[in-house]
Amino acid sequence: MDKQSFKLSSLLILIVIATIFLIQNTQVVQINLLFWNLSMSTAIMVVMLLVIGILIGWFLKGYLAHKKRKETE
Repeated sequence: MDKQSFKLSSLLILIVIATIFLIQNTQVVQINLLFWNLSMSTAIMVVMLLVIGILIGWFLKGYLAHKKRKETE
């Protein structure tokens, strides 16, 4: 199996797993944070939190790399 077909197979497996997850987690959950009240699907909440975590990690990595470069100059 070459590298491209392995990536394609992995991507298809992840898409199937994500689709099953979304279909099975349609229950509405209420989120209370200080003065905000949100009601949304469990699956949407998990995906949103995942995206927020990825963005925080990406920005933090960039900030730390910039800080390290600035210290070495």
